Amino acid sequence: MKNPSIPTDRLSIISALIILNYALMPFIYSPAIPINLSILGINFDLQLQYADLMVLSASSFAAIGTYWLIYDHPNMKRSDTLIHLILPTLAAGAMSIPLNVISIGPAWWVVFALVSILIIFTLVAEYYSIDPEHSLFALSKIILVPLAISLLLLISISARSAGYRLYLEIAVLGIAFAIILIRLNSLFPTVERKSKTFLSTYLFIQILVVCHYLPLSSIPFGLMLTGFASFLINLSFASDPQKNQFAIIWDATYYALPFLISAFFFFR
Repeated sequence: MKNPSIPTDRLSIISALIILNYALMPFIYSPAIPINLSILGINFDLQLQYADLMVLSASSFAAIGTYWLIYDHPNMKRSDTLIHLILPTLAAGAMSIPLNVISIGPAWWVVFALVSILIIFTLVAEYYSIDPEHSLFALSKIILVPLAISLLLLISISARSAGYRLYLEIAVLGIAFAIILIRLNSLFPTVERKSKTFLSTYLFIQILVVCHYLPLSSIPFGLMLTGFASFLINLSFASDPQKNQFAIIWDATYYALPFLISAFFFFR
């Protein structure tokens, strides 16, 4: 079977579970559960709320459901299974954040509808990204790359809004950037993936430290960080030996400029 079609019955069940998880968010409440931890002399004072559990459950449904969706694909390599779980898991968790923030009303239902559609598109794109020879592989890349950048923007804004300390921002955003870069690199025929991922993540963390201490609110912080992340991600895709280094850097800069310019206007 050269070009298998996505199993629509599984897709329907997985999508329904995740969407139902979102639909229940504004209607179930519980008191916050305080969690006090001390690890290596660092005190963690956390408040676990029902909304946080719903984020985890949405991510779990997406991870397990994506595995169920792709595990018997004829072109599926077992070593690549985890790579295909990254974006659906992150997307399901990150997309629940605005649903927790926005009060129930017309705006909430609009966001709910958009998030539900994006989740379905993400699952479909992941399935057809397994086989590079499939006719829909190029469309999968068109969906997954902007989705990954958007998720990084959403996570960055959320981390800044939550007022995380630097070490928590590094842990959350550094890991998110690294795993997103690993996933996107698998879509392109790049060389030296491990070294590029390590170097790009290191540079991203350095930029994160600088942005953390700048007087930026959550939106310009997220836009600026995502702009530099887009630059590093697109730079890691470069594999054309015909282009000189300046042309490669300039091409990557094009992807970063919209975010950086927007951050400047929001900062003003």
